Amino acid sequence: MLLKHKATIKFDPSNIRHREAVHSFMKRRAWVDSPVQFSKDLAYSSIAEQVQTKLLQWYIDQEISKQTAQL
Repeated sequence: MLLKHKATIKFDPSNIRHREAVHSFMKRRAWVDSPVQFSKDLAYSSIAEQVQTKLLQWYIDQEISKQTAQL
């Protein structure tokens, strides 16, 4: 049996499929059966840290954009 290596992709917090994959990870605490596999940026110690940080920044940016639009 040959091991399959899934292609990795850059995490994009604006992509709903990527956010769904993170949501599934948070429920199961595993990436094993994730439909997407993210590459890890060298600035982060883990993929979990990376997606958490990028998602937080994305949500904050969304909130700020909404507040700015209301002014």
